[in-house]
Amino acid sequence: MNPGRRPFVALLASAAAFVAGHADAQTLSVTQDPDKEKTIRVVSQGKFETTFTLRKGFGASWFDLAHDPERTRDLAPVLDENGLYWVKMARTPADPTITDTGSWYANPAQKIELLESGPVRAKVRLTGWHMRYGGTDRKAAMKELAFELTHTVYPTGAVYTSYVLDAAEEIPLHHFVTIIKSNGAWGPAGKGEGKSEAHCVTEGGDDSPRGIRTPAAFALQWSNGPTFFADMLLVYYTGRYGTSYWNEGYEDKDYRAGMNILSRFQDKKLPKGRTTIPFLFRISDDMNSAAAAAPYANDYRAPDRLEVSKGTVDTADEGDLDRDGYNESEGCYVLRAGGDGVAFTIHGKQTPRMKPVLKVKGWPGESVQTVTLGGRKCEPDKEYIASVKDGVALVLLWTDIRGDMPVGLSGK
Repeated sequence: MNPGRRPFVALLASAAAFVAGHADAQTLSVTQDPDKEKTIRVVSQGKFETTFTLRKGFGASWFDLAHDPERTRDLAPVLDENGLYWVKMARTPADPTITDTGSWYANPAQKIELLESGPVRAKVRLTGWHMRYGGTDRKAAMKELAFELTHTVYPTGAVYTSYVLDAAEEIPLHHFVTIIKSNGAWGPAGKGEGKSEAHCVTEGGDDSPRGIRTPAAFALQWSNGPTFFADMLLVYYTGRYGTSYWNEGYEDKDYRAGMNILSRFQDKKLPKGRTTIPFLFRISDDMNSAAAAAPYANDYRAPDRLEVSKGTVDTADEGDLDRDGYNESEGCYVLRAGGDGVAFTIHGKQTPRMKPVLKVKGWPGESVQTVTLGGRKCEPDKEYIASVKDGVALVLLWTDIRGDMPVGLSGK
């Protein structure tokens, strides 16, 4: 979205590295309302406000506070059946004469939990059974397939999710489509102020017709906004998938872009036990093309291998499924402190590192005292935000690192 966009600030950190970022960082505030939905409200000051509810899950509402501070335009779906991330799964009937494969959604949830709250991030977990057509009656539940969706939200608009499918038995699958389901007022059939302004994209092309197309690394909805839409990016950590549901607005109620992730499952069967699928859902105003979205997708799908000179890389963090020191379920690099902190080089020359997040265990102090990039001391609440709780430091570098950059964090 070009109108109203704040310019990037170039920061020369060293001869070997280039860093770009916003002039000021945002922080999160999190509250839980005492309503029957146990609504969790996450606000990134001056950027966005979103809610989680039992009925709609993640993205029950989403407001673009940068361009709509009065909260007059909810960008999330207007129907109750889903939030911004929609699962539409069908099992293969045992009887081949049955043609109705049905639709099962990963909502509504039976339980909602606020796991973590602070200025750097919030973590929300929703659990329940996959439900037929999003129904709320217990009779609609597929009791042999539970879900667990744990969302980690950062003030940048990046939401990293661990989607766990817990199957009591092997389940043959007909399809497994995951969908960005935003407010349809901005789609081709919409009647809103930005009608036909939203577009669907993958790296393979724009506005593909409905149907399964060339496998893609990500799906994107974008527009020239700024007040009636936000750019929404869905990226899976591994795999490439056929895209579907392009340009399918329905009665001004929903606008969809999604991916059929069936190829994740060998022989089209969900195995018995727990299967974890990590992904990134990013909502912002700076992805007006596939090329603009690609750096965020590439960064997530090919995380760096930090070159550590103080402290150690932690490869055993829960959520780091491939044990490489990057927690793809939470969207952060994980280290253990040595001495007064950690020091390492992050490599952004080949693949830019977009506002990286660091999680440091065994932190030596009650706060992060100093952050350096390229040997230069950074200004807190402008170039980074940080918090410490229970010996774990979280640091969000409010910069896009486009070179090979020495980084230092100190607690003393």
